[in-house]
Amino acid sequence: MGIEEKIKNRITELINSGRQLRYGRGDGWVRDELQRQNCIGWLVSAQNLVHLVVNDHGNPYRSSTDRICGNDRGNVAPQAVGEVHAILELLLVDMNLGLLVSIENRVRATAFDDFLDHAKEYAMAGYKNQAGVIAGVVFEDTARTICRNTGIEENGIQLDTLINGLVRAGILTQVQSKRAKAAADVRTRATHADWEKFELEDVKATIEFTEELIRKNLDG
Repeated sequence: MGIEEKIKNRITELINSGRQLRYGRGDGWVRDELQRQNCIGWLVSAQNLVHLVVNDHGNPYRSSTDRICGNDRGNVAPQAVGEVHAILELLLVDMNLGLLVSIENRVRATAFDDFLDHAKEYAMAGYKNQAGVIAGVVFEDTARTICRNTGIEENGIQLDTLINGLVRAGILTQVQSKRAKAAADVRTRATHADWEKFELEDVKATIEFTEELIRKNLDG
């Protein structure tokens, strides 16, 4: 089970447990101290899940949840649970419809960014070959991830063919495809240790283009 499914399952659990917690006394106050404590714990868990799903601080799901959970509700905590409960129900619907950035994509984007940081450090130090190997691998993994997300079959298919597929799908422009194929060439040359067939500037261009792909297609 992937992380996204685990989070969806946890949201479903919170939705189910929140159905009882959101009801206090007739005047809206908590029934007792135990309910107040359970409400606070539920709100913290719900806020954490919203943060995992929604990376953008300005997104209404996140900003609304933060506003509700940021207030000290005290004895009217069930009201806050009810408000966040409604947000979680709608959030789960949008997740199931694929309307939010994939959590797996964000995890991959973070990992790719970390590797690219290493490639940048090597490039800055003048270690062209080491930087080229890392940048080329991250570029290919990024391109293949985008293909999978777009419904383009990528398993066992050459990188240049995948780039053409991304152009047909409207993910890349013709100009971008030339930059992509240049990055693919760095990947091929570095993999086969053809060090003399690419320059440090080629590696830097590969890093820059890969970062653009990640920001546009994987990062939320």
